[in-house]
Amino acid sequence: MTPGRRPSLSRVAWLVGLAGLAVVAAAFPGRAAGYPESVARAIAIAEDERRVAGDLERFLADSDPAVRARAALAVGRIQDSTTVAKLVPLLKDGSAEVRREAVFALGQIRHASARAALEGRLEDRDAETALLSIEALGKLGDKAATRRVLPFLSDSDPARRGAAAVALWRLADSTALGPLLEHHADPDPEVRWRVLYALEKITAPDRVVLTTAIHLADAEPLCRAHAARTLGRQKSRRATAYLLQALADPDEAVVVNGIRGLQQIADTTCTRCAAALGRALDHPHPYVRVTAASALADAWAWAAADSAARSGALTSLRAHLTDRDAATRGAAAAALIARRVMSVAQARERLVDSSLFARVAVVRALSSLPAAEAAPLLLERLTADRPLLERMTAAEALGPLQLRAALDALRAGLADSSALFVASCASGLGAARDTASVPALVRAYAKAAVADVDARSSIEDALRQLARPSLADSVAKSHPASHAAARPADFADDPSVRGALLVTSRGDIEWAFFRREAPQTVKNFVRLAERGFFKGSVFHRVVPDFVIQDGDPTGTGSGGPGYTIRCEYNRIRYQAGMVGMALSGKDTGGSQWFITESPQPHLDGRYTIFARVLRGMDVVRSIVQGDRLLDVRILK
Repeated sequence: MTPGRRPSLSRVAWLVGLAGLAVVAAAFPGRAAGYPESVARAIAIAEDERRVAGDLERFLADSDPAVRARAALAVGRIQDSTTVAKLVPLLKDGSAEVRREAVFALGQIRHASARAALEGRLEDRDAETALLSIEALGKLGDKAATRRVLPFLSDSDPARRGAAAVALWRLADSTALGPLLEHHADPDPEVRWRVLYALEKITAPDRVVLTTAIHLADAEPLCRAHAARTLGRQKSRRATAYLLQALADPDEAVVVNGIRGLQQIADTTCTRCAAALGRALDHPHPYVRVTAASALADAWAWAAADSAARSGALTSLRAHLTDRDAATRGAAAAALIARRVMSVAQARERLVDSSLFARVAVVRALSSLPAAEAAPLLLERLTADRPLLERMTAAEALGPLQLRAALDALRAGLADSSALFVASCASGLGAARDTASVPALVRAYAKAAVADVDARSSIEDALRQLARPSLADSVAKSHPASHAAARPADFADDPSVRGALLVTSRGDIEWAFFRREAPQTVKNFVRLAERGFFKGSVFHRVVPDFVIQDGDPTGTGSGGPGYTIRCEYNRIRYQAGMVGMALSGKDTGGSQWFITESPQPHLDGRYTIFARVLRGMDVVRSIVQGDRLLDVRILK
């Protein structure tokens, strides 16, 4: 899972917004770093323009190590594989900070040609450089590095042992199985969970299941959660019984991962699964309830259940149609629809739920019904008086039905005033494989109303599906997007800003900004907050034991401020409570942000981290889909 924006939309980065000279110059304060502001300005502009030749190339050889380090970071953010040779000499720089940034940059570029040079820094005299080298070798994905990473599993430094385990997760090399199993009982829990994390990438149930199952009794909840996760990823029935035991764990994250593990295995011979998932619906935490309800939508859970278990699970699902958590209500209804035990008339009753998100879950589930039954309800959701997310979901669900009425409605939707709805109609037509829609898609693309990046990208995708890639490219070239209207006003840096207080419907969350590591992102957030942009917004995406996400004024997961900002990749790592920018592709951040509920190493270097939670993690873990962000107060 990744904390992106709505996956069917916003595929292509459209670089608007903070590209003006004054804005990017403020992205890295030169005086604070000890070198002239004119240099900071030149580096920031070159980074923003993705231009290595010229200023950046010159600054990589500057006499000031701070300049060399900043230039290396800029090159790493650009992620151009042709720059590897320009960064490699910096690995032997006399400044530890330059070496760190060069190693990080090579890891971000992810080109195998850097492997040998990075291996040469594994024993760097600077501990952070050595640690970053282990991490970077993992990011390259070149299994030839496995032999050099493995010895660090036995290092005296737990940070290096943990970094080695994460690198081995990225390398996913089966030759590392033995050494990882040897270190499964590392005395440091921060290392143990990372070893368990690495084991999930190597499918060898006969060797992994039993050893991993031991950690379902680990004293550390994070280790138990990762044990459940790894057992599921082995996709072996050998793990079913162990995961059923995990459903009784006192920590909700372990239970959530246990349910997901059962879903991945999909053991159709499991006689206890339906009953166990039905009981999980009564868990006190809504994260467990919604996960259990979602699992009960899958046929495997019912395959071997006897009549009593089936009856009990169905009774539990029906009881939770009135759950206090909207996401659980929606998931319970969706499961009953998927199992064909909820009639169309009953489904219509669920479409008047007070929660938009519960209704959307039902709308999405309708596509599993026969086309003739689903279409009338879905067509009703397309009208302009319905909430945008409901309309968008119905449009995307109608496409696969391939009915004449559905296709006509989707083509008509291409003329809608909402660019996001247009995008969903385009996606639906693409899924319908209706080549007759190509002329309508071309006309829609030409309209100014779909200058929005999400709509343009979705129409391009539909044209590629229905016609040919060259047609999509030709249409895009003939109707370039206008960037001018979407450029935000310039704004100044306020050095007194230190963090933000988020007032939510569940309580307060306070975080501290990483102003030096992600200055542009921080200033963008502060500017939006001071304008009241986030006030009253909804937490539109909540993935249990992963992230909570907000910042979309439309509440659909596809909205933003009308411009995008560059990614500011940095060396901070995603532990629990890190605040990152949601993306729909590189350099597509705007206003949507997320908070991690647990460590997420796979996000490191892929999403800008710009803050960390200081207090209120209990609030973070209590937020459910549909909760509101009442206000954001900038702290100075």
